[in-house]
Amino acid sequence: MDRTILIIEDEQKINDILAFSLGKDGYKTLSAFDGVKGLEMALKENPDLILLDVMLPKLDGLSVCKRVK
Repeated sequence: MDRTILIIEDEQKINDILAFSLGKDGYKTLSAFDGVKGLEMALKENPDLILLDVMLPKLDGLSVCKRVK
C-alpha cells in the first residue's frame, strides 16, 4: 500500500501510537509536532491524509487546515 498519512500532533505518545498503529496496517506515516512544521510538511509531501490536532504550538490546527485547503 502506497498511502501516506501525515500526523500533526504535539503529544509525543499520541503521535507514536498513531504512527505505530497505522504503520502496522501498511501506511507510511510522517510526523510533525507543531503547526508550522506540519504545514510545511503537508505542502511539501502532499500526503493522502492528514490527522490534525486542533490545539498545536506555533500555529493552531484550524489555521493549518485553512492554509492546506
